[in-house]
Amino acid sequence: MRLLVYAWFLVSPAIVSAAEPTAQALAQKKVELVQTTKVAAVAELAVPSREYNSDGDPETLEVVFLDNKKDGPSRVSEDGEVIFLYKASDRKQQTLIDQVFEIRARRALNGT
Repeated sequence: MRLLVYAWFLVSPAIVSAAEPTAQALAQKKVELVQTTKVAAVAELAVPSREYNSDGDPETLEVVFLDNKKDGPSRVSEDGEVIFLYKASDRKQQTLIDQVFEIRARRALNGT
């Protein structure tokens, strides 16, 4: 039994590290995605931002410019396919772009 416990403690960090990409792999994938991702701008929405559906193309990043405060704050969609911008500063925009490529790189490295 003790041997089994020791084996678990030796193997479990390897399982966790295998599931989590290294910082270097993540950085390399982000650079690759920045170079290959197409950007599409959406100036006017026909539906509220919460109902907006992306084009479904994982190689395209859609930037949706929000005119109304009621459409919510500047943010990134959960899947990293859309950036919603409402009067965002340059710093906020850069943070959102970083977030998009972090999501996309993790998804690509995890095979999802």
